[in-house]
Parts: sequence; structure tokens; C-alpha cells
Amino acid sequence: MFTQQGNEKEGKVGIGKLPGDLKPILDDLATKYMDVVPDKSSTTYHTYYRDLTANLHANFHTIQYSPFWDQICGGANQCIQKCVPEMNEIYYSNPKPGFEKGNLYGAAANLIPHRDCLLFHFTGISFYRVIIGLTDGNNDTVTRFVNLNLEHKINRGDYMIFDFDRTLHQVIKLGQQETPRILLKLHFIVCENCRNSGAYMQFAEYCYRSYYYVARYTEQIGTDPTTFAGFFFGLAWEWPFHPTFKYTVGLVFVTNMVVVNRVYRVNAVTKMAAYSFRNMIGLYLLIVWGYYLRYVLLGVK
Repeated sequence: MFTQQGNEKEGKVGIGKLPGDLKPILDDLATKYMDVVPDKSSTTYHTYYRDLTANLHANFHTIQYSPFWDQICGGANQCIQKCVPEMNEIYYSNPKPGFEKGNLYGAAANLIPHRDCLLFHFTGISFYRVIIGLTDGNNDTVTRFVNLNLEHKINRGDYMIFDFDRTLHQVIKLGQQETPRILLKLHFIVCENCRNSGAYMQFAEYCYRSYYYVARYTEQIGTDPTTFAGFFFGLAWEWPFHPTFKYTVGLVFVTNMVVVNRVYRVNAVTKMAAYSFRNMIGLYLLIVWGYYLRYVLLGVK
């Protein structure tokens, strides 16, 4: 299942095709889900496995619990593998031509180089995401494993599997036309050569699920924003992915501390830091208001 391009830093990755007997199920899922998408001009639209209608739920269930995924263990001794259906979803993806030239907001977490989990990595445990194509016709939207020189245009029956914590990847739009796709996301927690307790794996799974709920909820609010909350979460997702973000924030924070010290004569380091943190929050809210008012008054995102 896995290619050999994976390494300790990037984790294991793989590209392949699902068995032929699963493809009619993919077709049925794609047809029915396309009718569910409310706005075909949206950049993304997501539905969790738990929220699917009965027919979609049954077909999705067949895919995620197929014996095909038993290969993830790869013959490792004492391997424990578990599907995490609470994180699984079907989604509509329609990145716009030239999307990288404008503000991406919540969609930035899907469309620029990123790792899917920013907080966790549990010793002895691997957490895998699988992306499966349900539709054909994708000739210009590439999913690339950035540091492994490996990429693929996902179409019907194709899958890409990678490490949720480690694998840096990116969606790249090559053409100038829209190419809407329907995709599935599956998730598996795996312990190879496992000597960990069941409680340890349950705790790790709980952390991943909690992280994903918060991340997905705020991403959805911040994608294609039209409200103050949308711009608040959208900018919070986009800006940290820019390489200069941490340096800019650090410089502004330190400058705040200097101003608090020199102008307001605050000398205690803890108070200087607290006031600076408060000022940073205020500055961010002013910026969000600026983006929101620009949209309300000028219709510009």
C-alpha cells in the first residue's frame, strides 16, 4: 500500500486505486452528494459521516470498513488498527483558478502547504488520513506531498494516504477553469509492534477527534466569509501559514512591551506581557473589523 518515499520526518505515504467492486458505491455517493451541495460556487462544502442521510451513510460505511484498508498495518507484528468514523467526511472541493493570489481565509488550511495536525504526535502511534476521489474529469488540480516529490491528480477510485501529523502537502491548481470534485476523507489510528495499552490509544484518538472538531468548525465558519465571525476565524486560519507570520507577531509583541514600559512606565515583565497580549487581541479585532467593513461596504473579500 505504501510507497517508499516516506521517511521518519514525513511519515508513510501511498497512492493507489480502490478495488473495482467499490467503484459503483463511489459513483452512487458522488451522484447523491452532488444534489446535497447547496452552492456549487463554494470553494468547499463538508458533511461528516455522522450527519449523512441513510443511503449515503450506508454506502460510506461500506467504504470505510472495507477489508482493503487492513493493508495499512503492512504486516507489522502486533499491529492494532482502528477506523475513526467520527472524523470521516464527504466533501465538495472546487478551488478557484489563481486562488493563491487572493485571500483564502478558512480554505487556506486545505490549499497551501500544510500538515493536517499542528498539535499532536503520540509516540508509537501513527494517525493516517485517506483521501478518495469519487468523480472523474480532474486534469488540473494536483495534491502534492511537498517534501517527497510525489503528487497525483485524484480522480474516481484513486486514493492518497498520508500521515496526519507529519506529511507536508498542498493542493495546486494548474488550469484556469473550475474543476469541482467530490472526495472522501477516512481516518485510521494505527499502533505497529504495539506495546501500548488500549487506554493510551483511546486517549490519542480522543485528542485527534477533539482537535478536528474545533479545526473543522472554525475552518467552515472562516471559508468564504460574509460575517464578522467568518473573517475572525478565516484570518486566524490563513495568516499562521505564511512564513513571516511568527516573526511579525513576535516583533509587534516585543514593540508593544517596549511601548508599555517606556510610555506607561510598567516595569514588571509579567504585566508588560499581559498588557501586550491584551493589545495584540485588540489590534487583531480592529483588523477583522476592517476586513468585515470592507466586505459590507465594497463587497471585497
